Amino acid sequence: MSKNHKKLERLLLFYEVAQYLSFSKAAEHLDISRSYLSQQIRSLEQDLHTQLLIRTTRSVRLTTEGHKVFLQAQAMHHNLLDLERELEHSGEDVAGILRITAPAAFAESFLVEVCNGFNQRYPEVSFEIDVGHHLEDLHERNFDLAIRVTEQPPQNMVARTLMPYCHWVCASPAYLAEHFVPTQPSDLNQLQCLAFPTWRTWTFKQANKVQEFEAQGRFAVNDNNILIKAALNAQGVIRVPEHLVWEHVQAGRLQRLLADFQVEPRQVWMLYPPKIEHSSRLQRFMAYLQDHISSLLPKP
Repeated sequence: MSKNHKKLERLLLFYEVAQYLSFSKAAEHLDISRSYLSQQIRSLEQDLHTQLLIRTTRSVRLTTEGHKVFLQAQAMHHNLLDLERELEHSGEDVAGILRITAPAAFAESFLVEVCNGFNQRYPEVSFEIDVGHHLEDLHERNFDLAIRVTEQPPQNMVARTLMPYCHWVCASPAYLAEHFVPTQPSDLNQLQCLAFPTWRTWTFKQANKVQEFEAQGRFAVNDNNILIKAALNAQGVIRVPEHLVWEHVQAGRLQRLLADFQVEPRQVWMLYPPKIEHSSRLQRFMAYLQDHISSLLPKP
């Protein structure tokens, strides 16, 4: 236990080396000698009984174990920065880093504007945004807040609903004028249905009845924005999250179809680790995000 303070120091030094992948640049940034830095990293490898870096005359690379250690050292580094920023301000101030992960479409549609608006109120808050949609490793990746679409939030995270997440089936007025307006999911068999290559099953619910339809079309792509562009170009029928197309529908560029059916309704969740539940900046940001989303959602 008496040597733990040295291990902590070495972990933070290792973080800098891993950031730069260069002993010289890290030493210059830290204002210490390269030889001292190299010695401390070798000592850390001895402490942990594993090789963390692959060194050659021209490069420095992380080993698999080195990457794991880097993630932990990165978390330590961020926690120290947060602590410093918190202590620089009074208890009423909101400051520090918020690390958020969200799906790309949500980040593009909402987070850029929300973060900017939040900064107008709380200029001492900074953001680090990760674009992703996986659930399995949220607890280990040191995020303050995760935005996820799921039916079962992880049990090791605090979960709060943010917004309903439904898909709309849409097509352009020009495409429908050339073909016809479907009134039943089975009518889609006669139309070009544009979908994700690996997600062609569309589920429709009405009362207690569930219908599944296999989308078949000449164009498939794993990006909602490209599907929307294809629909605007009168190439066929799409099924995408409603928040991505409601402005197009309101403007008349797209027409919503089969509105009497629910298309795979789910929830968007705000997920965060229990240990930061009382963080003032997190709670205020979630409240701001909730208000912003509520103001944008189409009214029933």
